[in-house]
Amino acid sequence: MNVSLKQIAQATNLSVTTVSRVLRNRGEISDQTRQRVMQVAREMNYRPNMLIQGIQTGRTGNIGVMVPPYNPYWTEVLKGIHDELVSGDCAPMTLWVDEASVKTDLEGFMLEQMHRLIDRRVDGVILWPKVSEIYGAHLDELESRELPVVTIDHELDFADSVETDERLGADLVAKYLYSLGHRCIGHLAGEPDWTWARLRRQYFEESLAAFPDTECVVVTSGDDDRAIEGARELLRMTPRPTAIFACKDWAAFEVYRAAAEMGICVPENLSVVGYSDTHLLAQFITPTLTTVRQRPHAIGRKAARLLLDRLDHKKPSSRGIREKVDCELIIRESTCSQA
Repeated sequence: MNVSLKQIAQATNLSVTTVSRVLRNRGEISDQTRQRVMQVAREMNYRPNMLIQGIQTGRTGNIGVMVPPYNPYWTEVLKGIHDELVSGDCAPMTLWVDEASVKTDLEGFMLEQMHRLIDRRVDGVILWPKVSEIYGAHLDELESRELPVVTIDHELDFADSVETDERLGADLVAKYLYSLGHRCIGHLAGEPDWTWARLRRQYFEESLAAFPDTECVVVTSGDDDRAIEGARELLRMTPRPTAIFACKDWAAFEVYRAAAEMGICVPENLSVVGYSDTHLLAQFITPTLTTVRQRPHAIGRKAARLLLDRLDHKKPSSRGIREKVDCELIIRESTCSQA
């Protein structure tokens, strides 16, 4: 049975208003009165009615999260979001889209999921890249509702975003491969519609351009299913790159596979660098993978904190805040000096 404020007021011989102020931690209340109310509330197993509080305050404490546990990276991002929201006394309401199960009208289904969040009066929304693209097409609806939105690894004009410091990551890889003596370097790039992939490529090309005796060859792999094709294309080139920087670890694994098909030894004949280091496979494949280590848990926490700060008016009113999270290069066995 739900315990009401009126029942607690009767048990403490206090007014409903006083009990409400104690339980909501509002106003000046004596310590004796506060302890008295809290003791009775505990004894009666009182739990606040968040629906009523939402009506009174205009805040439900629910945050819509369109970030699926898609792979180890996104699972860690989701965990970071959860940890920060819970510490801020909010609850993530998580929905996502299993693309393989949606045979037709993927966009319509994604919007239906997002409307489920909006209809439940979430206070804000956190999105991952694929959903960001579709959500971005409905800017008017979002702005009219004044919902704060934070995207991860993707930038939209009307939203804040949290991303890995792509310039730092690209610079670390470029300088490292150059120091090993590599001068013809391939980049297996991601889909350019996504901010993370576009910036990863742009900054890597810019970093290598600082060395006038280098050549950067780029092939776009698109999604994971086509990464093997991009890897084969790079390895068939003349001259063949002596090193390949893959846009993510999974693409790096496909470079391994393509190299094995063509009798190219890693790292003796080809150095390979990945990006993420959230797949345990990077540490256990042979040879172990040199890669840029991201901080997905920190990214998730920062995204949630940015949204909570928006709700608490701790950030300026203008949209488009871009938060960066640092990264580091983890050197393993997949790279070596170029003779």
